Parts: sequence; structure tokens; C-alpha cells
Amino acid sequence: MIARRTSTAALAVAALTSCSAAWYVEDADREVGVLLAGEQDDLEHDRRSSLSQPGDGRDRAEPVERDAPEGDVARLDTLAKDDEGAIVVDLATALEIGVNFNRDYKSRFESLYSQTLGYTLTRFDFGPQLNWTVSSIWTDAEGSDNKSQAQASSLSLSQILPTGGSFSIGPSLSSSRIEGTATRNYGTSLDISVTQPLLRGAGYEISHEAWTQAQRSLVYAVRGFELFREQFSIDIARDYFNLLSERQTLANEEANYDQAVFDRQKAEGLYETDRQSEQEVFRARRRELLAENSLVNARANFDRTVDQFKITLGLPIEVQIAIAEQEPEFVPIDVDAADAFDAARVNRIDLRTQRQQIEDARRAVRIARNAFLPDLDLSVDYSLSDESDNFGDAGADNWSASAGLSMSIPLQRLPQRNSYRNALISLGQAERDYRELLDQLEIDLANQLRQLKSTERSIELQQQLIEQERRAVTVSEIRFESGDLDNRDLLEARQALIDAQNALIRLKVDHFIGRLSLLRDLGLLFIDGNGMWQ
Repeated sequence: MIARRTSTAALAVAALTSCSAAWYVEDADREVGVLLAGEQDDLEHDRRSSLSQPGDGRDRAEPVERDAPEGDVARLDTLAKDDEGAIVVDLATALEIGVNFNRDYKSRFESLYSQTLGYTLTRFDFGPQLNWTVSSIWTDAEGSDNKSQAQASSLSLSQILPTGGSFSIGPSLSSSRIEGTATRNYGTSLDISVTQPLLRGAGYEISHEAWTQAQRSLVYAVRGFELFREQFSIDIARDYFNLLSERQTLANEEANYDQAVFDRQKAEGLYETDRQSEQEVFRARRRELLAENSLVNARANFDRTVDQFKITLGLPIEVQIAIAEQEPEFVPIDVDAADAFDAARVNRIDLRTQRQQIEDARRAVRIARNAFLPDLDLSVDYSLSDESDNFGDAGADNWSASAGLSMSIPLQRLPQRNSYRNALISLGQAERDYRELLDQLEIDLANQLRQLKSTERSIELQQQLIEQERRAVTVSEIRFESGDLDNRDLLEARQALIDAQNALIRLKVDHFIGRLSLLRDLGLLFIDGNGMWQ
């Protein structure tokens, strides 16, 4: 009977608990649902109440406020400008503007700056710590005639020792007087204390780990920022030459359109004199429409690329720039893959960082192993003190000293065990990451060299193709004039020449950027203060 009642009570409690949990879930859903519904309704109301259609005017819209570009704004005034006041931008100017005005560049430098500030604080914490305290106390109590005044001043100096211990010294001076009496008491003291761990926590590596890691982290951050600068300059160069490619494509499309207009006019003239069929006129008109459409698209792409390039440089959209003509330098590559890999292993700063991070992980293992040791601390204290009603006699003449050993043996070492095991895991991961980075680097370098060689061969073939296409256009024009070739074949020959010229530009840009990337991956790319490689 009792067992049945106990089972029934247990079931009731379980059901009540289950119902309570479900009720809490439903209650949370109701409350959150009401809040979200209200916020969504408010959002829709706000949007609809301030809706503005294109063409309504800008009176209802909030004025666009743009801050001045980050960087030395006066530097823009020193840059060369064309007759229309637009900044003439060549590759060197683009890099200089990007370094001074690009927002991401500024943010990365500020992050490095903040980390350096953090390092200065850590270094300060391991230096001598000075503290000066001055106090004045006045005391009184109800029903008491004894009112007193007391003043004290103390100076302390403490320092973490390279052995893992700590040293402190502190002189102090005090005085007190009971009101109504002419007597003032003076006291002086000098306290010296040294503590030194002998097992756990002993030694420079253990005690100064925070400072050591802060130093290493700052070095890693500086290297990371330098790698960012290298990639930043490559990206600016890529965007710049892509912009030149877009402009050359636009120029080709403009020439193509002008030629298409001329061909259409010529076809119409020949048709009026019965020297060409109406079908050829239709083809010429169709060719003109297609050329105009290609020109419109090329102009839109160029304008969009220019605006995006301004954003990349960190310039306001309203700033006018004129892209200077500059041919990407073509320098064939003659590097063996094995030699490239050997050089990269020596030069690459990210590989150096990975190797040093393995050292950090090994140091962390040693520190975690040290935590298994018991605490055995040596402490030595020495003090001088004296009191007198005469300030001249209050010299610290009375000494006292003490020395002691204390030992603590933790009986539960689960936290130390887990920390040590995690340190071993981190070491294994760091070693695997380094080996993987080496393997990937070897593959990447080989692929880059193959791609550069392939691009160089493609450039040679493309140059030969352009010469062939030019001769084909010349022959087609002669045959067209003599009536041996129709208009469609001539148009196709001209389009093939334009396509070949555009392809050559893209190949040269790809090779130039690929060569810069190879120098970066070899650790041979050095960037100056204006973002230009040396």
C-alpha cells in the first residue's frame, strides 16, 4: 500500500514537473511572439510612413553626410591633376592613396596599434611598481573627551624577480596627537620582504610567461600586418590594371562602333548605287546595333569599376580621378620549383611564425607540467621600526626578521591534468598545422610557376594571333573593296581582332599579378611606406 502511494506521488510529481516545463516554454513563446510582432509592426509602419519613390524629390530624404576621407587630406591637393581638375592616378599614386585613405588599411593598423598598447601594459606590470599613500584621520566619539589626529605617509616599491619570486620594500612615517595635549608621537618603519617559489612557479619561464607571450604575440601581429600590406598592394595593383583593361576594352568598343557606323553608311551608299544587296545593308545595320550595345555595356562596366576603385582607395565618390596609361611590366619567370620552395622556407615570415608558435606550444607544455609540483615557497622578511615623541629620535632602530618555508601539496589535480593534456593537444595541432602549411606551400609554388609559364606561352601565342588577325582584317578589307567578300566576313574578322587584343591585355595583367604573388609567396616582396614594392 505504501509502495503504491509512493509510486503515485512520484508519477504526480513527474507529471507536474513535465507540465511546468512545457508551460514555461509556451509562456516564453507567447512573450517573445508579442514582442516580435510589435517590433515588426512598428518597423513596417516606420518604413511606410517615410516611403519615397524615385522622382519625389530629395526634400523628404535625410541629407547625405559624408565624413572627410581618413588620412592626410592635404596630401590630395599635392597630387597631379589634369586640365579638368581630376586626380591623375597611375599605379604609384593609387598605392599611395590606398595606404593613406583605405579604411580597412586604417583599421588593421589601429588594431596593431592597440595590441602594441596592450604589450606596453604587460611590460609595465613586470617592471618596478611604485606606490605612495598619504592619509589623515581625525577621530571623536560621543561622551569622550579624547579627540585625536593621526597622519601617515608610506612609500612602497615592488618588483617581480627573474627567478619567479617577488621583492618589496616600503618605508613609512606616521604621527599622532591627542587634542588638548602638547605631545605628538612619531613612528617610522622600513619593511623589506622577499618571497621565492622553489618548485611550482619557480624560474623565469614560468613567472614571466605572460610577458614572453605578449612579446611573441606582438611580433606575430607585426608580421601579420606586413603580410596584409603585401596582399593589399597586390590587390590595388590588380584593381588598377583591371581598370586599365576595362578602359582599353572601352576604347576598342568605341573604335568598333565607329567602324560599324562607317560600314553601315558605306553599305547603304553601295546599295543605293546597286553595288550591294539589301541583305548586306541589313547585316551592317545589325552589326551597328550590336556594336552600340557592346559599347553601352563597356561604358557602364568602366564607370562601375571606377566607382568601386574609388571606394577601394578610400576616396569619396564625388572625387574625380583620371586613370593614367601604364603598361603592366612583363618579366618572364625563370625559377625552379625546388629552389623556390627552399627559398620560401627560409624567407616566409608566416612560416617563421608557425615555427615559433610550435615553440610557444612546447613552452606551454613545460609550464603545465610544472603545475603538478607542490607549492614550496621561501619567504624572508626584515623590518626596522621605532616610535618617539621627538621626531629626531624616531629613527628606525628596532629590527625584526623572519624566514620561513611553506609547502602545499594539492591532493586533487584534475585541473592540472586537463591543462597539461590540452597543452599536449595544442602542441600536436601546431606541429600538424606547420607540416600542412609546408605541404600546401610546395604545391602552391609549383602551381604558380606552372601557371606563370602557361601565361607566358599564352602571351606569345596571343601576340602571334593578333598579327594574324591584323593581316586577316587587311586582306578582308581588300577583298571586300573588290567585291570578293561579303560584309559579314569582314565584320567577323574585325571582331576577332578586337577579341584578341582584349585577351592580350588580360593575359599581361594576369602575369604581372601572378609574378607579384609569387614574389610574396617566396618572401621576396618588400613594401615601402607608400605601398610600392621594392
